[in-house]
Amino acid sequence: MLSNQNSKVTRFLNRLSLEDQKAQLLLDSRKIISFSPHPDDSELIAGGFLASAVARKAEVKLVVVSDDRMSFTSIEKKLPMEKIVAIRKEEELKAIETLGIIDAEFLEYADSRVPEPKTLMNDFLRIIRGYAPDLVISVDPFLPYEAHPDHLNTGHALLRAVLFHQFPYVLKSALVKSGPPNVALGASASPNVIVPIDGFMDKKVESIVAHKSQFPDAEAIGRKIRDMGSILGKRINCRYGEAFKVLLPDEMHVDVLASY
Repeated sequence: MLSNQNSKVTRFLNRLSLEDQKAQLLLDSRKIISFSPHPDDSELIAGGFLASAVARKAEVKLVVVSDDRMSFTSIEKKLPMEKIVAIRKEEELKAIETLGIIDAEFLEYADSRVPEPKTLMNDFLRIIRGYAPDLVISVDPFLPYEAHPDHLNTGHALLRAVLFHQFPYVLKSALVKSGPPNVALGASASPNVIVPIDGFMDKKVESIVAHKSQFPDAEAIGRKIRDMGSILGKRINCRYGEAFKVLLPDEMHVDVLASY
């Protein structure tokens, strides 16, 4: 089984076409918002990058879309739903404190019931226009076989929000004060950027382990995260890396080359 997994990783890495200029856009970004479908998603896909951004004095905001109330896999715990929500929020706050993030917003949509993109887009437009980031991050909604509606709706809503950012008649109540941000999608099947996170892997792992209700075996999840980070790092000749599909605002509408 392990040999088969290694073979898949090798094939995945061999077909990547990386774009150095887009990698530099991430490393130069000064105001960043990460939109997380659930508590822990931003840490998993971008924890190292977000910690490194904070360290270089970039402004970083985290938006958690759902409350993760469905996340406990054992009904035997017999916890009331409000208790699960409180646990997940407490774990998230501890995780982002580890990364150095102090600006967090919880939209508190019910887990598994995140609104459709046409509705959620308005929330994201309000936040993006108010914060004026030069980079936004979320999960890639085009990941093949991704079945979780919260991930799909969050990713698609973010792309729509960036597309319509410049159009003042779309959500007239939120004023347009800046240009549209670049987009970095994590958990992507076709990343075009790998950024180094040497020196920040420990913080990434610590932030993930903070989600004790999701990852009770801290050693196992830490080893898995480090192994994948090491594999990605080797692709760009560093110790650890994180991969993203980076899109410029003008690549999100009628651009047949955006997927290459």
